[in-house]
Amino acid sequence: METKALWAQLERVLDPELDESIVRLGFVQRVEQEGQRVRVVLRLPTYWCSPNFAYLMADGVRRALLERSEIAQVEIVLEDHFASDVLSRGVSAGRSFCELFPDEATEELEELRKRFLIKGYLSRLLVLVQALRNAGAPGSVLARARLASLVSGGEDAWLCDEDNRYGPIRARIADRYLARRAELGLPMDADAPLLLRPDGSAIGEEELPDELRRLRATVVNLRASTALCEALLESRQQWWTAERKEALR
Repeated sequence: METKALWAQLERVLDPELDESIVRLGFVQRVEQEGQRVRVVLRLPTYWCSPNFAYLMADGVRRALLERSEIAQVEIVLEDHFASDVLSRGVSAGRSFCELFPDEATEELEELRKRFLIKGYLSRLLVLVQALRNAGAPGSVLARARLASLVSGGEDAWLCDEDNRYGPIRARIADRYLARRAELGLPMDADAPLLLRPDGSAIGEEELPDELRRLRATVVNLRASTALCEALLESRQQWWTAERKEALR
């Protein structure tokens, strides 16, 4: 399997809290392959990153790579984390979070994973709505729009309503929204409302302004967390490089 394909698989693994690819965030340090065995080295923004978040990302890497039939074994190496040894060995062996941290496992990780999927969905929904509104789509059109109205072509997407077409917006915005919507098991048929709450209920025109205010609060928190994580990781990598250079003198 080519290295490019390995990185493409890892691009799908998200930081559960930030709803962003661990590759784009810079958490993946190295990817090495020898036959059917792949070794992935991760480094998170801080030494004290929550073990449940660290587990979700490391296990996500293992699962994503094992989806490929040509990969039989994945070794995860989590560098410079307070639970590095436990997580590296445990995730590589396919052990559950409860097995690794029986005293800290206060909730099932699948429930936590679902909670963050919903948080990310709300963020993607807001980005989609803002993009379409900036493209001229009024609230009345958004509220009555169906999934079939959202049409992608190449790098662009449009919202088609009767004789009007609003856009273009970036197709990636539409694709990310639809992908997370499918992950949550929300209706994906052509006649389903375009704008849905996580519980599957449609967002009406009169409800849209209040929903947008709530969504903005979610996204502001996500963006602030993302910026903080990126800054912490950059600082940490600079420190790491300086330490290694000093050790080699």
